[in-house]
Amino acid sequence: MDIQFELLLSAKLLLALLLGGVVGMEREIEQQNVGIRTFACICVASCLFVSVAAHLTEDKSATARMLAAIATGLGFIGAGIGFRDDKNVPKGLTTAADLWTIAAIGIAIALNMFVLAISATAITLLIFSVNKFAWYKRFVKKLFNSKKDDNESKQYPV
Repeated sequence: MDIQFELLLSAKLLLALLLGGVVGMEREIEQQNVGIRTFACICVASCLFVSVAAHLTEDKSATARMLAAIATGLGFIGAGIGFRDDKNVPKGLTTAADLWTIAAIGIAIALNMFVLAISATAITLLIFSVNKFAWYKRFVKKLFNSKKDDNESKQYPV
C-alpha cells in the first residue's frame, strides 16, 4: 500500500469525523445523552471498517458482509439507547435511529459516495430541526387533538 492511498483513506476518515461531529453537535445542542464523540466515532469506525474490508479483497461479498455486521452491531447499540421512562413512554429512539444513519454516512464515505454522504447529513439535520417550525407544531397539535377527540367519541357513544 502506498502513501497516497493511505492519505486518501485518511481524508475519508476526516470527512467522516466532520460529518459525524456535525450531527453529534446538533444532538449535544439539544442536550441529548449521545453527542459529538459518539456520533463522530461511529461514523469514523464505519468508514474505517468498510475501507479496510474493501481494500483487503476484490470480493464484493466480503464488503457486503462488513456492511451487515455494522448494521447488526449498531442494532445492539441502539437497543441499549432506547428504553421506556416511568410513564412507559419510549425514549432514545430518535438517537438510536440516527446512530444507524450516521453509520450509513460513514459507509457511503468509504465507498466514495461523498455527495450522498453530505446529502444524507443535511437531510438528517433537517429531520432534527423540523420540530422547531411553527407549521410542524400546529400539525402535531392538530393531530393529537383529533386523536383525543376520536378516543373520547369511542368511550362515550351517543
